[in-house]
Amino acid sequence: MAIYKKKVVPGTIKPRWPKAKVVKWLEIGAIPAIVGLWIPDWAGQYIHKMMGEPYVFPPSLAFPPVITYVGALILLKACMEGIKNMGWHYKGVRISGSLAVACAGLSILTHFFIGEGPSTAFALTILFIGLAAFFATWFFWFTIAKVSEITTETRMEVTKYSVLILNLLGIAIGAATVISILKNSSSWPQLLRLTVIVFTGAFLFCRYGVYCYKTQKFIGADFAAPPEEQFWV
Repeated sequence: MAIYKKKVVPGTIKPRWPKAKVVKWLEIGAIPAIVGLWIPDWAGQYIHKMMGEPYVFPPSLAFPPVITYVGALILLKACMEGIKNMGWHYKGVRISGSLAVACAGLSILTHFFIGEGPSTAFALTILFIGLAAFFATWFFWFTIAKVSEITTETRMEVTKYSVLILNLLGIAIGAATVISILKNSSSWPQLLRLTVIVFTGAFLFCRYGVYCYKTQKFIGADFAAPPEEQFWV
């Protein structure tokens, strides 16, 4: 195995955030990203609204999970700074991050076209909420995958596959929820709840990935190669 020595990389590469700052932003962003899936109870309020029932505790109007969206934006910024210019993983973060933001915005837009009872507008709103969660988890997955690639710790590898499986499962159940709404099936509330549970699990594993990154011992903060070949030493 080749031994690499630390050296200064010439050129105009913009310095990335130090590991401590990346971890801090990841930890800050994870709080609203996870809590916002349940408080306020946006899914429950949509269920009550579509069923023609009065709103219940916690008192809030049915609306996309904006608190989660804010947390996801913080996570996106941290992920982009954490693996800036580091090959295809960074490209994946940028693409999936852009799609997450676009889907979140579209969910807010389509919400205003929702009437009473399940409708196409409601199905589209749930679709865009699910896609926003899917792509948000996806850009975090790219970050975890990059760290997993350059560390010898198996826990990060396990976390990578856990996030991947839950994310794919979440979008599959979310698709079933949308189809159920369009078919006016009575099963969509249960499917919607299950979708939120699965994506919450995916985000929790992402949060565990932050813990692994924070406590690992085999990644430094200096680099020994240009961006496309960069690795921590």
